[in-house]
Amino acid sequence: MHHTGKLPLPRMTTLPNGIRVVTQNVPAMQSAAVGIRINSSTRDEPSALAGASHFIEHLLFKGTSRRTADQIMEAFDAIGAKANAYTSQEEVFFYAISLASEVPATFTLLADMFTDPTLPPVEVEKERGVVLQEIAMNHDNPGRYLYHQFHSGFWQGHPLGSPVLGTPESIRAIPRDALLAYQRACYCTHDTIVSAAGNVDHNQLVELSQQLLCSLPARKNPERTLSEQWSPAAGTRQHHQRPMEQIQLYLGYPLPPAGSRHRHSLAVLNQILGSGMSSRLFREIRERRSLAYSVYSNMASYTDSGSLLIFAGTKPEHAAEAVDICQNEVRRFCEESVPAEVLASAKQQIQSKRLMALDDCELQVRRISNTASIMGEPEAVENSLREIAQVSSDDILLMAQELFGTVEPRVESIGPGTSVS
Repeated sequence: MHHTGKLPLPRMTTLPNGIRVVTQNVPAMQSAAVGIRINSSTRDEPSALAGASHFIEHLLFKGTSRRTADQIMEAFDAIGAKANAYTSQEEVFFYAISLASEVPATFTLLADMFTDPTLPPVEVEKERGVVLQEIAMNHDNPGRYLYHQFHSGFWQGHPLGSPVLGTPESIRAIPRDALLAYQRACYCTHDTIVSAAGNVDHNQLVELSQQLLCSLPARKNPERTLSEQWSPAAGTRQHHQRPMEQIQLYLGYPLPPAGSRHRHSLAVLNQILGSGMSSRLFREIRERRSLAYSVYSNMASYTDSGSLLIFAGTKPEHAAEAVDICQNEVRRFCEESVPAEVLASAKQQIQSKRLMALDDCELQVRRISNTASIMGEPEAVENSLREIAQVSSDDILLMAQELFGTVEPRVESIGPGTSVS
């Protein structure tokens, strides 16, 4: 492992009320990213509140008892900060990027939004229309539509299969009072993680968190449970007919949960399979056969489940061939060891990406928050690189045989015709 300088080490402090404060200090940076994560989201919603977590994410920017929606945005602009948020199946994350000197002011604004949203009735109705337009936009975009349909189909019968945005029917039906009550019920201390990366002072953020988040209820949301009857929709196929030039498709294989013992071997396998221009899928499907412009693989990881995803877009007459090639490349890991030079190259690519990512405080603030949530403490980059360096060809072969040896993927597609075959 070759790199210049000492790698940053993340720190974590758990406040007496249960809030975790996680930082990764890089003194030479001019910027910093600071965020607040709540470990309550789509998979935790009752059916009557489908899409509420994402709806609330929008509404936290729309006013507090101290600031109107316009004043919130003006305050971020006045210090040169860029604020954003996202909702996934398992968390909602509010964050902003600013000069390191403006971290206290930036965090003060985020904390105000997080602890004291008023959800003004006029803003709720305006944003209801915005969310409905977002749902419509995703429906009209074949790639987004397909991804959401795949996710719902693969995790059918599991809370992870619930759509993050909700449905038009659920969004129209949720009253403001229910949104406000749900936010106040879910935003509690033991499920809150404050994180910052860049040129940041850990002790300063701890003090600010104690001062500014003390009004959150000091408790934890109910534990998530997994139905014993659920199993991933592997070996199934679903096609969505739509007039298009291409068929776009996903293949999905079930994976163990995030933080599993296989996570480092899976990272290497994914790099070899479909990450980058030297990956097997890119070379075989695009370079050698010219079947697709875009083809890649990635992983989705959750607390109790996961998936290996492969995407490709190709002509309808080549769709079945593309699916077969993708399946064959996954089976190949079960049947033969990865050559030493291929393994070494994949490790070097992962190392380079993770080291270069240290210069991006936004990526880092998400990473340390995520690893703190999944593994109980933030993962140091140096530790993850050491684990990657120790992955062997035998590790990948045995893991592939265990995870993929007898599994057929879920195939979800969109385009002309009635199927990909």
